[in-house]
Amino acid sequence: MMSTHKIILWAPRILSILLILMLFMLSFDVFEVDDVWYRLILGFLIHNIPAFVLTIALVLAWKYPLVGAVIYTIAGLFYAFYMLITFGLEMVSGVLTLGIPAIFIGVLFYLTYQKN
Repeated sequence: MMSTHKIILWAPRILSILLILMLFMLSFDVFEVDDVWYRLILGFLIHNIPAFVLTIALVLAWKYPLVGAVIYTIAGLFYAFYMLITFGLEMVSGVLTLGIPAIFIGVLFYLTYQKN
């Protein structure tokens, strides 16, 4: 059976990978638009900026969990506030799907930092 320390160590890493993969999958919606290929590729790259940023954060957080705690928490809070201020309560589902998990991952990275 896994110890609590190992669960706290691996949970934010695994959840980060899943969140990044979900962001990556959501960016494929750009290909539903009928446009020239270079605009589609550019749109795809722009939609993946958050996934790229969180991938860099995960690489840093793997060795320095406090960095992951700060970046994931700030990213989740920024996304939640931005979506709620811009779109109102229509985007609560987006906040629950992407913002809250990022904050939760940040908290788990902080717990990893505390354990070490």
